[in-house]
Amino acid sequence: MKKALQFALTGALLASMSGCASDQSQNQGGTETAPAESGIYTPGTYESSAKGMGGDVTVSITVDDNHVTAASVDVSGETKGYGADHQADFEGQITEADGGEIDGVSGCTITTNAVKEALAKALAEARGEETAVTEARNTEADVIVLGAGGAGLAAAAAATEAGASVIVLEANAFAGGATGTSGGNFLNVSPEDNKEDERNDADLEKYSKYTAEDFPEEWQPHFTALLEEIEAYKNNGEAKGSFDSVNRVLIDHFLVGDGEDLDGNRVTLDYDLIAPAFEKNTEIRDWLTSNGMPVKPGSTAGKHFSTPDGGGQAMVDALVKAADKAEIQYNTRATELVVTDGKVTGVKATAEDGSEVEYHAGKAVIIATGGYTSNTKMVAETQNMYTGMNENNPSNQPATIQGDGILMAEKIGAGTTDMQFITTMLKGYQNQATSGEEATTYGAAQLAVNINGERFIDDKPASGPAAAVRYALNDQPEAIMFAIGDQKMIDGMNEKTEGLADKLIERGIAWKADTLEEAAEAAGLDPEQIKAEVEKFNGYVDAGNDADFGRTEFNGKVEEGPFYIAKLQSAYHLTFGGLTVDGDTHVLDTEGNVIPGLYAAGDTVGNFEGDLHQSGYCLTIVLYSGRTAGTNAAAE
Repeated sequence: MKKALQFALTGALLASMSGCASDQSQNQGGTETAPAESGIYTPGTYESSAKGMGGDVTVSITVDDNHVTAASVDVSGETKGYGADHQADFEGQITEADGGEIDGVSGCTITTNAVKEALAKALAEARGEETAVTEARNTEADVIVLGAGGAGLAAAAAATEAGASVIVLEANAFAGGATGTSGGNFLNVSPEDNKEDERNDADLEKYSKYTAEDFPEEWQPHFTALLEEIEAYKNNGEAKGSFDSVNRVLIDHFLVGDGEDLDGNRVTLDYDLIAPAFEKNTEIRDWLTSNGMPVKPGSTAGKHFSTPDGGGQAMVDALVKAADKAEIQYNTRATELVVTDGKVTGVKATAEDGSEVEYHAGKAVIIATGGYTSNTKMVAETQNMYTGMNENNPSNQPATIQGDGILMAEKIGAGTTDMQFITTMLKGYQNQATSGEEATTYGAAQLAVNINGERFIDDKPASGPAAAVRYALNDQPEAIMFAIGDQKMIDGMNEKTEGLADKLIERGIAWKADTLEEAAEAAGLDPEQIKAEVEKFNGYVDAGNDADFGRTEFNGKVEEGPFYIAKLQSAYHLTFGGLTVDGDTHVLDTEGNVIPGLYAAGDTVGNFEGDLHQSGYCLTIVLYSGRTAGTNAAAE
């Protein structure tokens, strides 16, 4: 096997698994000659880029013989409210560090490490150091894993535990994928955690309205067992703590996820993938914690899940540790599966320098490239749940989640399932406000309208952006809404997040004016329509009842200037469809036959969410499918 790929960049950056390697590097002012003996740098300006959350992050530094005299950082493509808001902080740290390592910004891990990566390359070039790949990369292993997200890392760990050699190809320069940007919630059915809670007898009454025949055949024994468990719990009135069980989680997962698309086609809930994952929830939890994942203390009664202390990134850190015997090659994007005599034997990929590299898998290839949330054209073409969403709606996931694995597998005949099912998040228009900023904005507003200036639901903003509002918005034109209010809205926003009202104005997604009509016109809305809608709404506030949508709770009338309007939008969050697999995670072709040498796991696979995202359940299935794929691929 060829010697491992080595980089001349600072090793700590790559080991962190959260920096981003450079896409380009250029000397904009320095010479090609080596620095003078008396100086550290060749004077000039040097620029380098690295992949961040939303694309390239660029760092430009100007140096004299021994010092960094100026720095410019472009983080405009990063998430507003996070990395994109800290350009000045990064620039100040770079000049203050004067060639040393910067601290970065807390809470902006991906952007911080992209800045560090680009800075390291620019400094190395200024010193006249070689920053390119210096040695040949390994291209052969028993198992090739595509993607270093939650499923890919779990697969790599399981395959190495089974004795296989593993190479993981990751398009980014950091591990984590959608798992790293998630809250990290994982299934944890634990009577021990629930024993201090109040009894939850009343919560269990809902199951009495169902019979076993309401569920598919495989699920029926779990429902029968659940009823027996509930009966035993109720009969033991002295028992303390809330009731929970794997059977309850399974039945809840089915009830919540069962649904139809716009044409009445039922979603698939793959029992063979879901049930084993839930039954092994304690094993998966213990595996994660044994690899250093800290878990927040406290009960999770009624939620069935626990959360890592540190969120999704803490889970990724544990997974990286678990997969430490695998070789992860970053900045390497798989492009094509290699098939020999009907079996998948490898993959072609594009390296950081643009060259094509072919990898050979002695046993199997595992696709774990995630869904296709950031391929908004593909989502718009395949989704069949909402009428207002289109390819202009943004994604709130890393830019590399493009459906690469699904598209590669389809080219060799793989089947797909449930591609029409998706879920969304409510954000600022074109991601110009985070989910938290959006929740604060909407929660302080008095009413909300669509782009035609019409209310479309009980828009009770005092309770925050409930799922009902978000899903209703998805059926409005372009899935865009405007949160409207007066001085009370501005005060409410700033009370929770100081200066937020002005920040959204600076980002171009909010407008403030002395009159409602002026604010509406600035927002691109029909002033007369908005005036009429607000007057009608104010009448409902006076009456204490909303004749249109039944709303009975209000934040007051819209009457005290200045008036404020903020533009919000649904963003693609997760895709629920993907490659068709069997219970052993073999990828199946369009006829249902196993494609030899090919496995898939995680969000690349369809069939396990249903038609609604179920936080706390899905990551356990993602990790279980990854471990199953890794174990089976190693046994090929």
